[in-house]
Amino acid sequence: MHELIGQPIAALDTPKLLLDLDVLDENLVQMQEGCQRAQKRLRVHFKSLKSGSLARYLATRGVQDFACAKLNEAEVLVEFGLREILVANQIVGSAKLERLARLAQLANLSVCVDALDQVRALGEVARRHNVTIGVLIEVDIGMNRCGVPPGDEVVQLARALVAEPGLRFVGLQGYDGHLQMLPDPTERARLCRQGLDRLKQTRELVEAAGFEVNLVSGAGTGTWSFACEHAALTELQPGSFLLMDAAYHWIRPEFNCSLSVLTTVISRRPGWYVLDAGSKAISQDFGKPLIKGRPEERVLKLAEEHTCVAIDGPEPSIGQVREVIPAHCCATMNLHRLVLACRKGLVEGVWLIEASGRYD
Repeated sequence: MHELIGQPIAALDTPKLLLDLDVLDENLVQMQEGCQRAQKRLRVHFKSLKSGSLARYLATRGVQDFACAKLNEAEVLVEFGLREILVANQIVGSAKLERLARLAQLANLSVCVDALDQVRALGEVARRHNVTIGVLIEVDIGMNRCGVPPGDEVVQLARALVAEPGLRFVGLQGYDGHLQMLPDPTERARLCRQGLDRLKQTRELVEAAGFEVNLVSGAGTGTWSFACEHAALTELQPGSFLLMDAAYHWIRPEFNCSLSVLTTVISRRPGWYVLDAGSKAISQDFGKPLIKGRPEERVLKLAEEHTCVAIDGPEPSIGQVREVIPAHCCATMNLHRLVLACRKGLVEGVWLIEASGRYD
């Protein structure tokens, strides 16, 4: 695939997943500067990205801390030389704990817990492998998924964690994933601050009990600016802001879409045309994709290998190309095995997406 490097986008066979590095760079700088002004650490969430080469590219631009949702993502990061990793999830089961312990031999690794059984299992595997594993207690600040309710239960879990050899109590995580796509920015800000108030109060309880809390992690692309203004968090863990998509750009227009799927017009009729990529290449999890730079063209429907597009005006010729902005960037990355990193219309890199299609 290295023969693609230097090729113009318009000359590529399709479908192809494209990443505009100029746009990605601008998105990264904006987030970095916002976090720096607020004196918050930036931990980029790798679940959106899934490509080790992309993570290494970000590292050359100042990103050293990464979060991930799954062990396979952490394994890719370690393989590419990244060493500051938070698995922002609970790791359960002997096979996964063994993998976790092996990673902890190679990286400064932390994970989340929300139950005493998890603490004991982590401690046991850490001692057996002679490693130290960092641990954050996940606090449920309104998402109603994983996490300990704010308050005294967190203190009790911290006490058990500190007493467990092989583990290092790092701090707390409070993620407001349920707010990321909330359309009303005023309501999103209000609920974000409400949840972070509870997280801050919980931190104070833990510290009053004599336990040092060095790190409090949370927020995402949809709530990042509100979280920057709040005293609860020491770091933010957004990921989608780098890629963006049709749905998220509407929520957070300050970040532009760097991810697209290059497609070709393969059929046309009066008032509409058909592209050579469908739902197997373009996620529509959060709605219909958009045709990049062409507001007069509207996606009607996606089949597995086709996208039908309505157009106000003359239909494009068969063989013309279109870039499609997916409705969900994370899911679209998971559909592909390669992404072409482009700059100013030319292919600069061909990057594997090592964690795509994996669920372990």
